[in-house]
Amino acid sequence: MAVDEARADALATDVVHTLKALTSMRQHMPRPADGVEHAAYPLLFTLATEPLRVSALAERVGSDVSTVSRQVSQLLTSGLVQKRPDPDDRRAQLVQLSDSGHALIESTRARRATYFQYLLRDWDVDDVDTFGELLARFRASVLDVRAQMATDPQVIHDLTKKEKK
Repeated sequence: MAVDEARADALATDVVHTLKALTSMRQHMPRPADGVEHAAYPLLFTLATEPLRVSALAERVGSDVSTVSRQVSQLLTSGLVQKRPDPDDRRAQLVQLSDSGHALIESTRARRATYFQYLLRDWDVDDVDTFGELLARFRASVLDVRAQMATDPQVIHDLTKKEKK
């Protein structure tokens, strides 16, 4: 392991505090669309790239099928998504963004970009680029470990188990 325990602990603490700060801010922000919970937005952004079955959508966003199914029902009711037959298996259905869903994603991206411009208003452009590169690298590491855990749940247990002295 290249990173010592003290550095890993300091970074873990910073990440947890950052996530809590972002979550706290999100809770106070108005919802871009009436009746759409914040937790459903990852589904919309994922569907912006391609239509998916509910099970594949759940896998992509790292959630369980029952939760995603409930969220998709809410998004269907709000008119942001629609279902169509899967051309590969006519018995199955794909979920895709509606025109309203595409419009919501576009406006959400624009608002989010403006918000981040404000958050980073006193950052140097090179620092923003470096942060983006490191954040993407960190996310890739997280996703790699998540994939390892999916195939071998013992991995994280073994990594986090400490010997008692």
